[in-house]
Amino acid sequence: MANRYRVGCPVFDPARPHQVVNLQLLLPARFREDAARRIFCFPHAGGGTAVFYRWDRYLPDDVALGPLRLPGRDDRLREAPYSDLLHLADDAANAIRSLRPKPYVLVGHSFGGYVALEVVRRLVLSGYPPPAALIVAACGAPRPGKAQHPIGQLPDKQFVDEVARRYDGIPEAVLANAELLAMVVPALRADLQMVESYDNPSNAPVPCDLLALGGTDDPGVAPSRLNEWRALTTGNFTMRLFPGGHFFLHPPARRDMASDSRSMPAPLALVLNSLPPNDGISP
Repeated sequence: MANRYRVGCPVFDPARPHQVVNLQLLLPARFREDAARRIFCFPHAGGGTAVFYRWDRYLPDDVALGPLRLPGRDDRLREAPYSDLLHLADDAANAIRSLRPKPYVLVGHSFGGYVALEVVRRLVLSGYPPPAALIVAACGAPRPGKAQHPIGQLPDKQFVDEVARRYDGIPEAVLANAELLAMVVPALRADLQMVESYDNPSNAPVPCDLLALGGTDDPGVAPSRLNEWRALTTGNFTMRLFPGGHFFLHPPARRDMASDSRSMPAPLALVLNSLPPNDGISP
C-alpha cells in the first residue's frame, strides 16, 4: 500500500505497470498555491471544471479553487477516461499531497462524492492532514455490493435516454447535436461504470466533518440516502436540502443570471463556511 502514496510527478504505480501518471495534469493549470485556503472539487459523471469555476466570482481572494481536471473532458478530451474509481482516487490523493498542506475542503458532486470520499481516506492513511470537511452533493451514501440497476453497458441510445431520465443530466443542446453527444458519452459512460462497480471497500469513517447536500427535486437521491452519510464520519454531520434537482449545486452561468440575483448561492456559502477562517494564515 505504501507505494501508492509517493509524492512526485510523474508517479509510477506498481499496480498499473503500464501507466505513468502525471499528477500536475489533475490540478488546475494555474492553481494558486499561495492562497491560504483551498477548495478541491470533484465533478459529476461526465462533468468538467467549468461549472465549478462559476464559483470563482463569489470567493474571497484568500481561497483557491481547485476543480480536478479529469481525462476524457475539457482540455483532456482526447485522453482515455479512468476506468477504476480507486485508481482515480489514488492519483487525486497524490496530486493533492504534492502541494504543501494548507486548510482545505473537498467537494464531490454525485459521482465525485465517492471519489472525494476515497481521496480523504488515502490522504489520512498517508499522514497528510485531513480536510476541514468532506462535502458531498446529490450523492447517496455508498452501500455494499454493486449497483442493482446498472446502465453503463447499455447501447448509446438507451444509455443516453436513461441518463436523461434519471438525472436530467444532458443539456438539450447536446442531445440535439450528434457530434457533441459523441464527445460527451465516453467520459459519462466511464464514470457511471466506475460508480456501478464501486462497493465502498473500506467502509471506514473519515476523521473530518461531513456535509451531505441535496436538491429537493432530485429524482435520483432521496433524503434518506443523504442521511446515511452520517455513519461515515467521526466528526460533525450536517445534512441540508436546497431547491432544485440533481444539479442544484451549480449556479447559472453569468450570462444567464439576472442582474439582481448575484449574491452568493446558499450551497456555496455552506461550502465556504466549512473552511477554517483565515486568521492570519501565512501563505
